[in-house]
Formats: sequence, C-alpha cells, structure tokens
Amino acid sequence: MSKTYDFLVAGGSIAGLAFASEASKRGASVLVAEEHDEIGEPEKCDGLVSLRGLTKYGYPPGPEVIQNRISSAVIHSPSDRHFAVNASALDVVVLDRSAFDKQVAAAAVSNGAEVRTGCRVGPMSQRNDGVEARVGDLDVRARYLVDATGPASSPRRGILPAAKYELEGEWVREHVVEVYLDAAKYPGFFAWVIPFGRHRAKVGAAGYGVSPFRALDDFLRGKNCRVLRKVSAPIYVGGPSPRFVEPGRIFVGESAGQVKPTTAGGIMTSIAGAVIAAKWAARSVQDGDPALLAGYRKEWGAVFLKEMKTMLRLRGVFEKLSNKDLEAVFSAMGTPKLVLKLSQTDFDFHGSALLGALGMPGLLRVARVVASAEVRSLLMEG
Repeated sequence: MSKTYDFLVAGGSIAGLAFASEASKRGASVLVAEEHDEIGEPEKCDGLVSLRGLTKYGYPPGPEVIQNRISSAVIHSPSDRHFAVNASALDVVVLDRSAFDKQVAAAAVSNGAEVRTGCRVGPMSQRNDGVEARVGDLDVRARYLVDATGPASSPRRGILPAAKYELEGEWVREHVVEVYLDAAKYPGFFAWVIPFGRHRAKVGAAGYGVSPFRALDDFLRGKNCRVLRKVSAPIYVGGPSPRFVEPGRIFVGESAGQVKPTTAGGIMTSIAGAVIAAKWAARSVQDGDPALLAGYRKEWGAVFLKEMKTMLRLRGVFEKLSNKDLEAVFSAMGTPKLVLKLSQTDFDFHGSALLGALGMPGLLRVARVVASAEVRSLLMEG
C-alpha cells in the first residue's frame, strides 16, 4: 500500500506535532510517524516552561496539563550558599509533558494530519519530486521529510549525558525550583529539583563525563524519598544547527538545535521553530517554490539567534569555572539589586536578561574571575 503526502514527519515530538498541526491547518497533507506506541511516552522532558511563550505561538496548555506553578527559583553554590529569584510574575509552570504532547497531537489530527504510532520512518530515498520511505506497512511519498527525531539528529558535539528521577519526598518545596551548581560533580551543567506536586519532584543531573545516575544517587544521599520513575534523558546544549533545511528535508526542534544552550530547555523554542517552519514549508509547497524555505531560518533567526548566541557565550564562560570561581561569581550575582532585576525579566530570553541585570559593573566582576574570549566578547557587546 502506498500514499502520498506533502510532508512526512519523522518523530512525534512536540516540534513534530506542532509542525503537523500548523502545516495541516494551512491545507498541507501530513503524516506523523512516531516510533513509540504512545504519544508523549516515555516522558523525558521536565516540562518547565513559560506560559507566555506557548500562548504567543498558539499552544497554551489546558489547565489539566499544568502540574504546578512556580513562585521562585533558588540557586545553590558549591558550598550551598544560595539566593532566591522571585518567579511569581514570570508565568512559569510545570507541564505534564505526556499530556501536553497528546493535546498538540489532538490539535494536529483535528486540523487533518494523520498520526501513526509504533512505527519508524525507514531508509529514505531522494527523488526529483521529493522523498520515499517505508513507514510501517506503508510506502510513503512526500515532498519533504520533516526531521523531528530530537537528540538522534542533533549535532553530536552538544550532547550531555543526563538522567532524572521522579520522586516523592517531604523535603520537596512545592512551588520552588532549585538549581545546584558544582563544577566537580556536574561539570558544565548542574543538578535540579523541579516540583510537580505536593512533595513530588523531577530531580535531575547532567554534566560532561559523569554518570548521571550515580550523580543523582549522590545528590539524594541523606534525603528521605521514594523514587517513582527513573529516566535516562541525554540533553542538547550546542546551540542552533547550521542545517535547518537540506534537499528534501526540514529540521525542527531539537533536531535543528532549537534548544537553550544554558538550560537545555526547548519547549517554547521548538514549538516556535515548528510553527515558523510549517508556515514557510506550506507556502513552498503551495507555490511550488523550494526557495521560499529560506524564510524559515531567516524568521527563526530574527527572533532567537541573537539570544542563542548570548546563551552559548554564557555557556562558554560557565564551562571554564572551577568551584572557587563559581563561589566568586556567586558573590557578584547574589546581590539584592540583581536578584530583583532577574525577577522582572523574560524567562524565555534569560541570557539577555542576565546580561542586562548584571550590567557593565557585574560583567567586570565576572571578568576578574575568568579571563576568556567569551567574557571579552560580552563586555564589547555591553
């Protein structure tokens, strides 16, 4: 059996589903192939996101999808000094990602897309008029393959091993996200606690060259808790890929590196990428003009590229810091004035927000800690 579509989407990720929903709403025929038997499973993302960004791009979560609302974030230094940022005005929530993905999948189907689970996209062959691939028992022809497979297609240089536990523990603070910095335990990243209910949290750790499950076990030592689920979930922090479009192929979401290099958060940026890609891809098919696809990278870049570059530079600085350096930087950042400014910024553009809150005096204090090309570049931009 064979069928023809405008777009074959490989991967029922949030980006793949948002692309399918938007493209089908614009009149395109779309097939989504998800290798797992159920959309949204296994749930690897912690679901921390700003409602503003999701609403802006047309995918506000239903109330049944929101697990928690975040009032503050507490940042811990290696010696466990800490400061808290009031997040009550930032509209930050924790989503049930499995339920949210199903919500977006339902929107895609309602708009006319087909979603098949339990099947992969087989080897693809290029044709003059598009691509061919086997999807389960179906021979599919499409104008474009949309790669939404996530880390499997992300540039390898940006992948970090990571793991998370979902657990119950009375020490979990219900509306407070906690971040633990330690260059020895989590080099290049951190450990985190994201509450998703009363005494329940998604607790994770990541870092270069670490065993994330061992790091999590060490982190939880002495904390009384019951582990509900364990998930291995590599994360991507390498910044936008140079390839958004190739002949016969479009990349969206994590496959295009549309993920924050600082925190690996990518729900909003991936949905934005999918929505923008679908707009230009649908136009390209309708007008029979492949050159229109160039509008995808241009539009996404106009909104996000500067911020992504800022985050990459901040990551470059962060990765060079020892624990002694982190303590010094922590002193520069933990001032009441800076904390107040951070509580009034944009959750989705936190790289620029951090630089704006630090200002030139703060950047100079950071520069005294670590002399690097990244800091010099940030100072020049400031």
